[in-house]
Amino acid sequence: MLRKNINTLILNQNLKINYPVYFSEGIFDLNNKTNNYLTQICKGRKVMVVIDNNVNRIYGKGIKRFFDYSKIEYSLCELNASEDCKNIEKIESLCSAAKQFGMQRDSVFIAIGGGVTMDIVGFTAFVYRKKIPYIKIPTTLVGAVDAGVGIKVGVNFNGSKNFLGGYYPPLAVFNDQSFLKTLTSKEIKCGLFEILKMAIIRDRRLFELIKNHFKEFFEKEFNANTHEINYLAAFLMMEELEKNLFEANLQRLVDFGHTFSPFLETASDYAIPHGEAVGIDMLISSFISLKRELIKKIEFDDIFKLIKAVGFSKKYNLPNAKKLHDSLNEIRKHRAGDLNLVLPVKFCSAVFTNKCSYMEVESARKFLLNTNLFSAAN
Repeated sequence: MLRKNINTLILNQNLKINYPVYFSEGIFDLNNKTNNYLTQICKGRKVMVVIDNNVNRIYGKGIKRFFDYSKIEYSLCELNASEDCKNIEKIESLCSAAKQFGMQRDSVFIAIGGGVTMDIVGFTAFVYRKKIPYIKIPTTLVGAVDAGVGIKVGVNFNGSKNFLGGYYPPLAVFNDQSFLKTLTSKEIKCGLFEILKMAIIRDRRLFELIKNHFKEFFEKEFNANTHEINYLAAFLMMEELEKNLFEANLQRLVDFGHTFSPFLETASDYAIPHGEAVGIDMLISSFISLKRELIKKIEFDDIFKLIKAVGFSKKYNLPNAKKLHDSLNEIRKHRAGDLNLVLPVKFCSAVFTNKCSYMEVESARKFLLNTNLFSAAN
């Protein structure tokens, strides 16, 4: 059951998994009452704080001050959070640091950073002493509405993204909108595309909120509108995850925008960040849906115009159609032999298909190149 009040989302599946997601401002502000929850969780435990190095540079002093003031026994470990360091060697390194610090079964890891940081720390907590608790504090927009509220943990392996991992719910999640004030334009775009994903497949009202207020994210005017967008996107994401938390059913609406995007990321050597790859994928998938007459032209135009308005950070190179189409074979391996490509039917609805022809991919790619938003890869 999913329950909502002013500050909290509770995820509960058959009364077996139950963790809170707190929405707040200034979680490490000593005058913020919400931080009492964090203090209560950490009191009497050894706490290893794993923090993205960029986050530490900006917010590190305030975070250390909070833990010092709260008289929590902690160790702070800085992480260069990039896809290159998202590997098993980094897990071993963190486990070594945790062992040296004396982390026990009742100790707790805290991940402060984006999706990469949370994936790495979650996986470390998953394997260290056969699972110890961990807390997520996402500092990116993508993390707040997507990676931060889910339970998947993992690392890359042998060139495959998130190949090693598992499902491990956090002890709690603290979504703090104040971290968004120092995000780059690229990071904002990535988050907005993940939010737009939820709008297209689940909620027309969220789509309209994004259309009317997305500029406020770029202008760093965080207010009731941006808070509502973040909250609604996270809530919808959790509703989708709740009924299929361990992915027993591989037909997942939240995979909209996540069929072509893994290859777009890896083929560009991660020059195309995850969120923007999702934006490109949504355009490809929506165009295929249009050509199959699953959505109307006016609906496709609405999607295209908003994605274009949010914009991409640069004119990315698109792989050729054969490589894009061939990449679907890897997705089928990840989805037990099925493609499960998510195609929007209309706003708030979608279908799954296991068929996607080379001609459809080529047609979608040609459309994207003709928009002049992208260029062809060599």
